[in-house]
Amino acid sequence: MGKEIVIDPVTRIEGHSKITIRLDDKGSVDEAVFHVTQLRGFEKFVEGRPFHEMPSLMARICGICPVSHLVASAKACDMLMSVRIPPTAVKLRRIINLAQVAQSHALSFFYLSSPDLLLGMDAQVSERSLVGVARANPELARKGVRLRQVGQQIIEILGGKRIHPGWVVGGGVNNPLSKEHRDQILAMMPEAIKIADSIVAWFTNQLDRFKEEIAVFANFPSLYMGLVGEQGELETYDGWLRLVDDHGEAVVDRLKPEEYGTIISEAITLESYVKSPYYKPLG
Repeated sequence: MGKEIVIDPVTRIEGHSKITIRLDDKGSVDEAVFHVTQLRGFEKFVEGRPFHEMPSLMARICGICPVSHLVASAKACDMLMSVRIPPTAVKLRRIINLAQVAQSHALSFFYLSSPDLLLGMDAQVSERSLVGVARANPELARKGVRLRQVGQQIIEILGGKRIHPGWVVGGGVNNPLSKEHRDQILAMMPEAIKIADSIVAWFTNQLDRFKEEIAVFANFPSLYMGLVGEQGELETYDGWLRLVDDHGEAVVDRLKPEEYGTIISEAITLESYVKSPYYKPLG
């Protein structure tokens, strides 16, 4: 009779989950299931509420990346009101969104991934944490904490607080950027760029250590969707949706973000509280 292995909770992720691994009679993996164990309910409890409340409510979807949900909801409000926000408001939204990208990526890379990259996947589980990274490479840990701090400080300067700011609203933002705050943000940029450049160089040098893992770990054909600009460059605020296959070839290109529902649907599974999005033509 087969065996079942349950990993509960899964750590070093943004959220709550567990994994169930079912083995066959020979001890080989027969099935692996990822469960998101946290019921959120946002789609239901916002029904009937005034639309202008949505940005602030949607920010509470996540305590790590609230700005992403805040900005997306505010942009939906713009469309509902059929308004084109002022260019200055667009730039300010871009700044706070980029600060979100910086701090969220810093958390993901340094806090969640670097323990494996620095210490190795064969290191003791109890050591594979930011504390373990700080012991092995204090400078790397300090850079990670500082880079995330810069992103959080910019969010606080613009939005009034680091978590769940309400600064971005339908129609723009609710407070202008002062000269003092502008200078504070600009003063942090040289250090942040220097840290980011050094970490990219460090990470590139680590790749040779993980050639075997890269070849097999999570290596399966899949689609990837992202936001791109007019020249096909990476976008984080506005642009077109592009869907590429596992060879990097565009399957769908220049799709308006508000039309995502024409190609993407969601499936409900018994194992998880989170819906699973999929590309409609492939089912």
